[in-house]
Order: sequence, then C-alpha cells, then structure tokens
Amino acid sequence: MDPSIKVGIWCPISPAINPQWRVWERSTVSWIERLQFDDEQSHAGRLRSIGVGELAGRVLLGATNPVAAQFGTDSLAWLFAFDDAYCDEGRYSRNPAEMAILVAEMIRIAETGHTTSSSPCARGLADLRQRLEGITSPVPISRWVRSMRGYLGYQVWEAAHRCRQSLPTINEYAVARIRSGSVELCAMSLDISEGYEVPAEEMETADVRALTEAMCLLVGLDNDIVSYHKERRRSGDKINMIHVIAHERGQEPDEALTEAVAFRDALLTLFLKLRSQVEPTASAATRRYISGLSAWIRGNLDWSTHTARYRDPGQENIQVVDVPSRPAQEFSPPDGVSWWWSRPTAPEFSWYSARPQ
Repeated sequence: MDPSIKVGIWCPISPAINPQWRVWERSTVSWIERLQFDDEQSHAGRLRSIGVGELAGRVLLGATNPVAAQFGTDSLAWLFAFDDAYCDEGRYSRNPAEMAILVAEMIRIAETGHTTSSSPCARGLADLRQRLEGITSPVPISRWVRSMRGYLGYQVWEAAHRCRQSLPTINEYAVARIRSGSVELCAMSLDISEGYEVPAEEMETADVRALTEAMCLLVGLDNDIVSYHKERRRSGDKINMIHVIAHERGQEPDEALTEAVAFRDALLTLFLKLRSQVEPTASAATRRYISGLSAWIRGNLDWSTHTARYRDPGQENIQVVDVPSRPAQEFSPPDGVSWWWSRPTAPEFSWYSARPQ
C-alpha cells in the first residue's frame, strides 16, 4: 500500500476545541516531568510531542472545572505512557506472562490508589485514582475502575497474539477493539472530567451501551487506519484491522483498507442514527454524555491528522471529509457486535442486512 495515498475519512460531526486546552497541555507536561515518565519510555520526549492537551481539548468541549479537566488530560497522557512503555512497542508487548503480572498490579492500583512501586506508570496511576475521590462520586469511579480492568486485560490478549505470531479473526478483533485501545476508559472519564454524572439507569441501557461501544470501536478503527503506515514501519505490528481483514479474506492491503473504511462508515452511520433516536428522551446528563461520544469521534480524527504519534513530519495520510467519499456498501457486521444494529428501527437501515455468503 502506497503511503503517499491520502484516505478520505467521512465525519459530518462539527469540529470544535475547548479554549483552555493549552493550559491543560502545560500542566500535563509538568506532571509528566515531575513523575519522570521519560525514565520508563523507549523514546524519551515522545509524550511531550504528541499534543495530548489538544486531544483533550477536542473531546472535553464542556469542561470548565480546571481540576476535573486536568484529570482528563493527565489520564490521556498516562494511557499513552503506559502503551509506549509496555504495550504496542513496549517491553512486554510480546510477553503475555510478564504482561499479566503487570496488569494485576495496575488493576489493584486502579482499585485502591496505592502503590509502593517506583515505576512512573504505577505512581501516575495511583495519583489519578487518588484524585478521583475529590472530583466525583462512587458510581463514576466504579465505572472508571471497571473500564480500566477491561483495557488492561486486553493488553494480555494482544501480547498473547504477538507471542504466538497469530492474528485474531475479524469478529474477535472487533470485540477486542472496544476496549483494547482504552477508548471505553476515556468514555467513562467524560462525565468525571466535565463535572456531571450520567444516571446509572441510563448508562446501562442497551441503547446507551450500543452508542458507547460503537464509538469505541469506531475510534479504534480510525486509529488503525491513521496509524497503519507508521506502525508498520516502526514496529511491524500486525494487530490492526487492515491486517486482520487482509489475513482473513486473503486480500491485499489496498482491498483490506477499503473494507476497513466501509466498516467504519457503517459504524458511523449507525451511531448517528441511534443518537438521533436516543437523545430526545434522554436526561440532560445523558445527552451531554452522548455529545461527548460525538466529540471523541470528530476530535480524535482532527487531532490524528497532524499529531506526531501517528504522522511523520511532512506526511499526511488522511483527510477528514464532510460527505462519504464512496457509496454505502453492503455490510455484514461481525457477530460479536451485530446486536448494535438491532437498536435503530428506521427502514433505511435495511441495507445493513447480511450480505450473501
């Protein structure tokens, strides 16, 4: 696949950014330096170059409390730090046994906020967990801890595949991608970082769960598409939807990329339709949460077009477009996520019916 080819990624959600993002960025850089995260990283200075404050600004549009917003920004920095130190290219990325031991330690830190470790990632996570007590209530904290467990658990799953030199099926990968990229954890941080609370009885409904999971997978697929060229050059990692599709379908990467884009377009269509059905009857807090999910979809794309995490200087592999660059294609959702498509009821969703095998 030619890395000079620019992929048009459709997103009709309007771009926006919180004007306080530069303040958050400066504070997060200070936090990174104070905890000495670079000592644990394979590439010193990378955390300070990716613009985590900008990403926070694009997804925390309604944040006004500086303490809560800083928690959200620092949380993003921690996730990037942990990923780089131990996961994709990190020291345990191909060692599921060591990863499992580390994950058990990190889960307990997330549950308690305590550690005796000298590891910057361990101390950073303990700091984040301790801050939660002062900015939110037990229900959002419980959701945050649960989603942290899910994210960390899938790092063992990824390490096992790298160790075995195996690839998951499309269905297995689609289910894993809901949590493996930490986006569910970020979703569970939205109300915490913006100073409101989604009622548990609404957060746990099938429709809101479908919106949350669909957003998580969509952002994961967008990251797969955006980072494909750089990750292939830098680490050769094949746990990516493009490689997974190519392997299962026996396709060339160009064909697999087209199918991956069709998949994410179908997910976005689903999200937009389901959002329009849920919002009119949801509480103000849940509507705000759904707006946050929308901000994640668009904000992640806008940040991804130029962040040093995914893009080499002078090279741009995606362009965000307001209308689809290709007609809607026949699409059969993987079994593990197909229940999302049962939520919207509009007749125009009939084109999602399973294609003939």
